[in-house]
Amino acid sequence: MAYGQLVCLINKWSLELEEQEKYFLHQATLINAWDRILMENGEKIATLHGKVEKVKLDQNRLEEELDLLLAQQKELEDLLIPLEESMKYQNEPVYLQYAEEEHEKIYKLAENIDAQLIQMAQDLKDIIDQLNTFGGPAITTDSVCLLLYVFGQPRFSMKLAFDGSFS
Repeated sequence: MAYGQLVCLINKWSLELEEQEKYFLHQATLINAWDRILMENGEKIATLHGKVEKVKLDQNRLEEELDLLLAQQKELEDLLIPLEESMKYQNEPVYLQYAEEEHEKIYKLAENIDAQLIQMAQDLKDIIDQLNTFGGPAITTDSVCLLLYVFGQPRFSMKLAFDGSFS
């Protein structure tokens, strides 16, 4: 091999090496960009996971409060039934005054429960809005109907108890 051919091969290899180096640097730059995007998305996922866990805790707390409110409603209904029955058979003014006082106490308790239910409905709405904001699955119409039924039922029962018995 002659000196000129050797120089020509070395120049050719140098050009190929430069091209391979440029290609390598380009690929490394792309990989770095992808890695950065993956790291940012990982942080976003971790943040969303934390928020979802917080929402789950809030939901559990709301469910416990709802159970308490339902128990209070049941207790009120249990108190109302004997009172209504006793009022059917009592005609004396003393008993009527006592019944009226009891009715007032029960009505205030029912108002308190109603206020708590309204607050819980607002809390649930806020949680649903948060879930929707974070890209969670949208609530189906059936779920909304169920929530409306659950929150509408205690008010309806209390309204029926008061309107039906004391009107």
